[in-house]
Amino acid sequence: MRPHERGFFSIDALFAVTLLIMVSTSFLHVYDGRKEAAELMGARLEARIVGEELAAAINTVYANGSNFELDVDLPSKIGSYFYLIKFDNTARQVLVENSAWGTVGAGVVCKNVENFVLERENLENTIRVYWVENTVMVVNA
Repeated sequence: MRPHERGFFSIDALFAVTLLIMVSTSFLHVYDGRKEAAELMGARLEARIVGEELAAAINTVYANGSNFELDVDLPSKIGSYFYLIKFDNTARQVLVENSAWGTVGAGVVCKNVENFVLERENLENTIRVYWVENTVMVVNA
């Protein structure tokens, strides 16, 4: 082997290894981004389920009349996210909110629901849905 040929092979090998590392890194970056997007979409869908569960409880209490009450246990976290539940009486929607996925709504039939906000410390307890006079109330049990 001549001395100048040996150096050429080393630069070629170094270029190939560098190219392999760059391609592998870009694939890992794409994988991580897609994994995070899938987790966020799953959390958003679970938030919709939580909102629909509470909306169904409100509708059930409303349909059964003033002597009926219902207790609901909701998860304290959705995935790895804490969340907040509000009721918007003008839109008649249970809103599940988080800064990661935004706001997800679930509609209710009843227009006589007292506006409420359930925060992280409220969601660790059972939620009670019941009538008070002509209004459906949602509070900690």
